Amino acid sequence: MKLLWSLMVTSSLLMTGCTLEEPTPAAASPEASGLVTVRPYPTPKGTCQVIGENDLTVEYLDDAAILVGCPATATDAIAFRLAEGGMQLTQIGEWVLFSQPLR
Repeated sequence: MKLLWSLMVTSSLLMTGCTLEEPTPAAASPEASGLVTVRPYPTPKGTCQVIGENDLTVEYLDDAAILVGCPATATDAIAFRLAEGGMQLTQIGEWVLFSQPLR
């Protein structure tokens, strides 16, 4: 009986594996787009990243805001940044940059 159960479970798993959709490709890393990351945003498991200063971002830095980048494919995260009062600045590579106000 255990053998029959094992075979049924194994065959079910194999059949399920054949019907799964391919995962959506992840966006390129911020570094691949020339960005410097500081930490995830808004939480340690956040999709977006706080972006640091380099030649690509220096004109977007502001002492009253955090520069945040989100993958262009992360439409929910982008919507949240805008809902938080963020201002969309530009897109660099596959990353959309926002100015998130501190105050």
